[in-house]
Amino acid sequence: MTPLIQRYKFSADPRAGEVLIQLMLASLSRGLDLGEAVIGVPGQRERTREQGFDHTAWLTKRLAERLKLPMVEAERLRETPSQRGLDRVSRRRNVKRAFAVNQPLPAAVMIVDDVMTTGATLESLALACRAAGARQITALAFARTPSVRI
Repeated sequence: MTPLIQRYKFSADPRAGEVLIQLMLASLSRGLDLGEAVIGVPGQRERTREQGFDHTAWLTKRLAERLKLPMVEAERLRETPSQRGLDRVSRRRNVKRAFAVNQPLPAAVMIVDDVMTTGATLESLALACRAAGARQITALAFARTPSVRI
């Protein structure tokens, strides 16, 4: 994990978060269909309480504002154990049916996570979005853990 992501995620440094937003905006392709709404991966209540803020919600809100898209909140249906140290299959099992979107969604949405490792969390949220009516789902992550066969 890069020092910038670490500063943002573990030290709640808003300047690092702002740099991440600027980098994301600069990297988005001009003709990319980002959808009609933005949905962030909901944080764990306990971790959010410990850290003092929901880092993905913070990024998602600011990204949605800059893109002039509405932000829709997803619900975490259950607290899930940390994904750290889990292999691909265990990660998918860990977050299976962990999210819900409790309102109808437009046909195209963008989902946001801070760091993607295997994509299991984004996949689980995408399935919840699909159940709420989304047909085209674009996944966005601010960082990607290097692929190492997990």
